[in-house]
Amino acid sequence: MSKRKSGGHAAASPSPPAIVCILVVDAIIDEFEVEIWYQRTDGVDRAFSTSMDWLRAERPSEDTLAYSVETLLFSIIARCLRYVGEPVDVRAGLLSKGHVWAIISSVCREMDEIKKENELWREAKIVTKAAHLGLVLQASHFSRGTWIACCPGTNHTLELQPKRNLFYCGYCRVGGGIDELDEFVAQRRSTAAGFIGGRTLH
Repeated sequence: MSKRKSGGHAAASPSPPAIVCILVVDAIIDEFEVEIWYQRTDGVDRAFSTSMDWLRAERPSEDTLAYSVETLLFSIIARCLRYVGEPVDVRAGLLSKGHVWAIISSVCREMDEIKKENELWREAKIVTKAAHLGLVLQASHFSRGTWIACCPGTNHTLELQPKRNLFYCGYCRVGGGIDELDEFVAQRRSTAAGFIGGRTLH
């Protein structure tokens, strides 16, 4: 991505929203379109989806429009890959189809690098403990220093932090160390589809 700076200041009046691209996403069950829009207003550049309000990114209007759009789209695509699905086709807007595919490839390369870094923590105590407990786990593609597993008896994610030998389930709001992981997994399995709400094991 180009890192050219613009010497000018942000425009006083908002620019009209412009479509950056349309991502055709494979969400396993079906393919659907995600429109990505861009707007520069009040010194802030924003990229957003009109169909998913949480799929957005913003940054100060300190760079050229082209660089800002590329940077924001990188962030949007990373979130799309993590929470929505994989783009299988692109329709051009402000950026050409080839340009968007280059950004998608760049995001995928970074995800692979993050996973390789996380793989180095395979022998950490919390990771080996989770494997011993029979959890299906893998090094995260998205967050450095993180492994992920399926929370027992559920379809949501349990995060392991191997550097600190800690775990946390955001859905169950339960976390702790190695001993607490043992207790948590036993509780989850004994209650099968039960839910431990609002408790943090100490």
